[in-house]
Amino acid sequence: MKHLTTLLRLVWLFGLLSAVPAMANERHFTLSYESATLPAGAIEIEPQTTFRMGREQYYLGMDHRLEFEFGITDRLMGAIYLNFGSETARAGSEIVSSSQSQGASAEFKYNLSNASADAIGSALYLELTATPLEYEIEGKLLLDKRLGTWHVVGNLIYEREWGFEGFWNNEHKIAVSLGATHFLTEHLTLGAEVYGQGTLEQSAAGSDTSLAHGALFAGPVVGYASHSWWLATSVTPQLVGFGDAVTAAGTTRDLQDFHAVQARVILGIHL
Repeated sequence: MKHLTTLLRLVWLFGLLSAVPAMANERHFTLSYESATLPAGAIEIEPQTTFRMGREQYYLGMDHRLEFEFGITDRLMGAIYLNFGSETARAGSEIVSSSQSQGASAEFKYNLSNASADAIGSALYLELTATPLEYEIEGKLLLDKRLGTWHVVGNLIYEREWGFEGFWNNEHKIAVSLGATHFLTEHLTLGAEVYGQGTLEQSAAGSDTSLAHGALFAGPVVGYASHSWWLATSVTPQLVGFGDAVTAAGTTRDLQDFHAVQARVILGIHL
């Protein structure tokens, strides 16, 4: 609640700022990325908080990301950001809380085509993350289209992760996100997002690859864009889980590897 209150105060503060020319890369979704990039020389700061609630036992996690974005050219933008988080979970008969740094990340996005002027908007996205015990590379194909008062988006995602847990192991993750939002006014949007993720594992012999676990999330998303700042927020409960954990537990959702509900708030401030 403390973090949410802080974000709301920031929204109020920047809403009082005098108007400046609007940027072209306001986000209207929280799980999906759109193809637009910052113009050359532009700078934006994006604080982000994700709430993850509900597992097999009591669980509340919060992931925080502080991102600095900058336009390199009119088509290429970069970003650096710090990741940190906290968890409160049941351990036996006790409720235990912890917080930790989740490393630093670098991001690059290259715009290929425009969502309004071209047949479809498109961009390539690359993200690199590093911690002392984990390394991650993530690539995305971003597609979107502005259709009158509607904006639709789709992302294809591949992630490779290396982690040390007494020995080095690696995971392959694939994901798809889809979203559609409607412009109720020039500034306010209302829509929905669907996000599905799965983790692939190889057999000991390395000859077979299977889906170890995965889940599908969906829910509403609300966006607001002013001249100097924008805000996007969503709530996405888990609809169904699949893979070994669900089969073994005999349930419809995977609350061992994923959470029951996710909520995310992203604030963008043009500097």
